[in-house]
Amino acid sequence: MATKLAALIVLAAFLAGPAASEAASICFNGWLRLPTYNPVLCRPRPDVQTRQRRPAPSGSGLTSGYYNTRCPSAEKIVTNAVKKAVDANPGIGAGLIRLFFHDCFLRGCDGSVLLNTTNSKNSDTEREGPPNQNSLRGFEVVDEAKAAIEAACPDTVSCADIVAYAARDASYFLSDRKINIQMPGGRYDGRESFSNETDQLPGPFSNLPALQGSFAAKGLTSDEMVTLSGAHTIGRARCLFFSSRFSEMDSA
Repeated sequence: MATKLAALIVLAAFLAGPAASEAASICFNGWLRLPTYNPVLCRPRPDVQTRQRRPAPSGSGLTSGYYNTRCPSAEKIVTNAVKKAVDANPGIGAGLIRLFFHDCFLRGCDGSVLLNTTNSKNSDTEREGPPNQNSLRGFEVVDEAKAAIEAACPDTVSCADIVAYAARDASYFLSDRKINIQMPGGRYDGRESFSNETDQLPGPFSNLPALQGSFAAKGLTSDEMVTLSGAHTIGRARCLFFSSRFSEMDSA
């Protein structure tokens, strides 16, 4: 708890102040740029940074049309909820794509990013980690879809699959219906979630070797890293995450 409190205090101070100098310490796997070194927040992560590349995720056990017989309206319900949200605020679509990415990068695509409390009564969940707290968006869209699906097909569709379908549909609507991913289903919902594991997420201040190490630890190549990073070309970025680069940019 003390670690979490320290992280949030430092993060709050950082967000409130000017951009740190180039000599600042890059901590929490590239999420924090601190004016001084903090051993609590700047612990090295050799398991993420230097681990050999894992085998690529296989998706074994997942199939397209997974709910066609047990809950045939499931995917349509999610699509309707996402369309309603994106029509009202396109930024929510970007949030849903990021929500799926942040869910999958930690414990696999298990919906653990949605948890407020866990099976072991832990409330210090992924949602409370510095990269996620007051930052992730789209929870209300998932909640709306889940409620409608439960009314139609109780205890059938996992929250993890709803998050995946929502990201697929957000991509579809934000691309003017040009991106149409065949998203398989069959994911199980995770019952554990920990805020300190969010330091595995690749941060905006990470250098290239650190980013490559983070993705390699998940079985993803540099090409796949670039592809996933391209999803950040939609939505908004906070100025504090790139203001230190202004001097390097070509004003023309």
